[in-house]
Amino acid sequence: MSLDALGRASLVLGPLLLATSTFFWVDGRYGVTGGVLAALASAVWVYGLLGAWERLHARMPAVATVGLVLTVLGTFGGIAFGLQGFFEAGYGFTGEESVAAVDRHTVAAWLALWGPGPLFPLSPVLLGAALLRARLVPRPLAVALLVAGAAFPLSRIGRIEPVAHVVDAFLLASSAWLAARLPRRTDSAQRTGAGTR
Repeated sequence: MSLDALGRASLVLGPLLLATSTFFWVDGRYGVTGGVLAALASAVWVYGLLGAWERLHARMPAVATVGLVLTVLGTFGGIAFGLQGFFEAGYGFTGEESVAAVDRHTVAAWLALWGPGPLFPLSPVLLGAALLRARLVPRPLAVALLVAGAAFPLSRIGRIEPVAHVVDAFLLASSAWLAARLPRRTDSAQRTGAGTR
C-alpha cells in the first residue's frame, strides 16, 4: 500500500473507529471499550489529516503549518480523553469522581485534557475552512468538514447518544469524501509547479 493510499485509508478508518466507540458508551461515558476505540481513532486518523494539511502547504504555508501543529495537539487530546474513559471505567470511577480527581492537578489537566481536547474537533473546522479558501476540493465537501467539526463538541457536551451517532456519521461521511476527492501528492505538486512557471 502506498503512503497516499494509507493516508486515504486513515481518513476513513479513524472516524469509523470514533463512530464505533459511541456504541459502547455507558451512561454517556466512553467506558473501557469505547475509550480504547476513541483513543485508537485519534491515533489512526492523524496520518490522513496531516496528509491533507501537507497538500495545502504549497498554497497556504503559514495556515498549513498552524493546522499541522493544532492537529497533532488535538490528536494528543483525543487520545487523552479516550484513555480517560478507559481508566475511569476500568477503576470504577463515576464521571464526577474522575473529573474531581483530574481537577486536583490543574496545570496537568489543562496540558493533557482541557487544552488539547477542543483542538481535536477544531482540526476539521480549520481544515474545511482552508480547503474552502484554497479550492482544493469541491466547496460542499469543505463546508461539510467545517460543519461536522463544529458539531462534534456539541454531540459530546450533551452526551445524548442519538445526537452523537448522527454527528459521528456526518463526520465519517465528510472525512471519507475527503479521502476520495483529495488530490494525490503528485497532482498537487504538478499544479503548484505549473502555477509557478
